[in-house]
Amino acid sequence: MNTLIKRTLTAFSLLFLSASAFSQAQPAAPKAQSQVRVKTGLEVLLESKINLIAGKRVGLVTNQTGVNSAGVPTVDIFARDKRFKLTALFAPEHGIRGDLKAGADVPDLKDPKTGLNVYSLHGKNGHRPTKEALALIDVMVFDIQDVGSRTYTYIWHMAECMSGCAEAGKEIVVLDRPNPLGGITIDGPVNQKPFLCFIGLYPIPRVYGMTIGELALYLNVEEKINSKLTVVPMQGYTRNMSWKDTGLPWIPPSPNIPSPESAVTYAATGTMGELKTVNVCCGTPYSFQAVGVGWMDPDAYANSLNSQQLPGVFFQVLRGDIPTFNNGKPMSFKGIYIKVTDPVSFKPATTELVMIWMLQKMYPKSYKWLPERAENFDKAMGVSSTRLDLAVGRHYKNILQDWQKMQAPFIQKRQKYLLYK
Repeated sequence: MNTLIKRTLTAFSLLFLSASAFSQAQPAAPKAQSQVRVKTGLEVLLESKINLIAGKRVGLVTNQTGVNSAGVPTVDIFARDKRFKLTALFAPEHGIRGDLKAGADVPDLKDPKTGLNVYSLHGKNGHRPTKEALALIDVMVFDIQDVGSRTYTYIWHMAECMSGCAEAGKEIVVLDRPNPLGGITIDGPVNQKPFLCFIGLYPIPRVYGMTIGELALYLNVEEKINSKLTVVPMQGYTRNMSWKDTGLPWIPPSPNIPSPESAVTYAATGTMGELKTVNVCCGTPYSFQAVGVGWMDPDAYANSLNSQQLPGVFFQVLRGDIPTFNNGKPMSFKGIYIKVTDPVSFKPATTELVMIWMLQKMYPKSYKWLPERAENFDKAMGVSSTRLDLAVGRHYKNILQDWQKMQAPFIQKRQKYLLYK
């Protein structure tokens, strides 16, 4: 069991022990996963699509989320399989084991278990695989769990690997996995040219309603990457599935996404967190699921948000000491918890917009737009217009109309790349 998973389980244990410290009933501890219903692209590849890589030198882009339904890592499975030869590993942000901090450089190193070189995709050489590393392989396989939000970098690692393989004339195979947000919701602005960066390399909505494999197909054609791409679809997956519906084990894709619930709310508080005005509970079991600050009246704020009747969500008051991942020392917190009642109908970016709008409306003297944080917020949002509109008090419903206009071309183009009903 790797360090990240141990930390997560320890923190959840502490959370259970300290539940009496909260003023209201808190979310129940995670239940055991149901019987597996979905086969990931990894399992489909090994069972019926092995011809895609049989007899070839394989480079694997993965991390701790690359596992089969029994939790066996893709690295170990590939290293043992004699039908092809695993010759190189490639590590995205957070590293091959997922225990590095966001933004930290990932070093080149040697994997102690397989003895293979691990080539960094998030360090001094940028995000594309080097020509030297690609010379060691015939085909690259990408197997990483996505969280369904444009600002999460794994999809952009995939895009850069596709570009690198296109330049080198190498094949790339993407093993599909579920989107924790489901495959229906499209929400948030489409990032504009001045704000294209590694948390939004190509223009797509903040929440794009596609699996990682579907997005690969979309980017390959619409953004003219033109790689020799094959996507291995899942079996048993439908667009309206929540993570719980898939029956698959949850492996934290990074330190601050300890649960499927954090993955779902990441797109509802991640941009908000860039402002450093409120606490979004990173480093705790509630990472990205709660919002708090000393000058907030949680009861009034929760009631005001609930009055907006946003889809798939209910806001609860959260007070007390929350355990942290680093050393178990509790963090005092006062704010609201974002209880997602229906992950498929939940609109994360809309929810975030309303939360910011309501904070500014209720606490105009306390809620500050810090100039030094504006660039980070705009990059994460993908546009500057949302921040500027909020700052002058424009109603969130008018901002949503602007977002919908941006989304329309994407929605139309996206349709032909969908693999699931």
